[in-house]
Amino acid sequence: MGYAAYGLVVASDIALPLPAGSGQPDLVLRRGPDRPVPAARPAGERLAEVCRPDRTVFYSLARSADGVVLRYPGLCDFAGDSRFADITVHLDPDGDAGLLPVMISGTLLAVHLMLRHELVLHASAVQVDGRALAFVGSSGMGKSTLAAALCDLGCGLVSDDLLRVDVAPGGMIAYPGGTENRLRPSARDLADAAPPSAVRETADGRLALRPRTWTDEPLPLLACVVPRPSREVESVVARRLGLSEALVRLSRYPRVLGWTDRESMSKAFQSLGDLVERVPVYEATIPWGPPFADDVLPGLLSAVTDH
Repeated sequence: MGYAAYGLVVASDIALPLPAGSGQPDLVLRRGPDRPVPAARPAGERLAEVCRPDRTVFYSLARSADGVVLRYPGLCDFAGDSRFADITVHLDPDGDAGLLPVMISGTLLAVHLMLRHELVLHASAVQVDGRALAFVGSSGMGKSTLAAALCDLGCGLVSDDLLRVDVAPGGMIAYPGGTENRLRPSARDLADAAPPSAVRETADGRLALRPRTWTDEPLPLLACVVPRPSREVESVVARRLGLSEALVRLSRYPRVLGWTDRESMSKAFQSLGDLVERVPVYEATIPWGPPFADDVLPGLLSAVTDH
């Protein structure tokens, strides 16, 4: 199956929640034989790692002479070449195959792009009047919820949870990516309003909602918004951040946690500097939802697009 997302052509024999596409693939994914995936870290130079509170490894990324391996102990190995562009997926016999599309369309694609020194944001984005509006933040800050709610108002989903951006004449551009909003159970109201055919449960306990999407050419990046859901306010309060504050704030929300590869980190920091110089960054305190009061989402759009 062929897909086109994040400026890449992806060939995969695992079905993915990405727009269909064709052409010479930049990234090839194939399902290999199942095999036990040990708790031991993969051999080589460690590029990224996240451990659980009990210090067991959640995932580990390493590069050696044999290539690059992204390992989720007890679940799967993604074993790739030196560019992490030709990847074989080995599922642990006790692993859940339903998690593979979630990990591929999220962390794996982010790792691939970061190793290419592309700038990726932990963001969900929607199309607003021919431009992309990005919500940037860590998990649980409402990025997907706000994107899904704005799609209900007529916006198109550009990407969810992972956004690739690049320098363009006069600003930055955002590439279309994932075609589903992955919502937490607390945002079920948004899914309840959609046709049953547009909603499914994912293997990690989320609701995948397929709204209107934007899958064409990259869009100019209108603004980045760091959302702050609050039960203390009744209307949106948006504040544009200065350059230094914007750079520090966006740096707090990496898409791949535990990244330690210095070259990639340096490139990402330089690219974030380009972004904050070219694109306004806002912090927006937003009344808690869903459901949102009728004036909240229009007020949000007005506050961060009138510049």
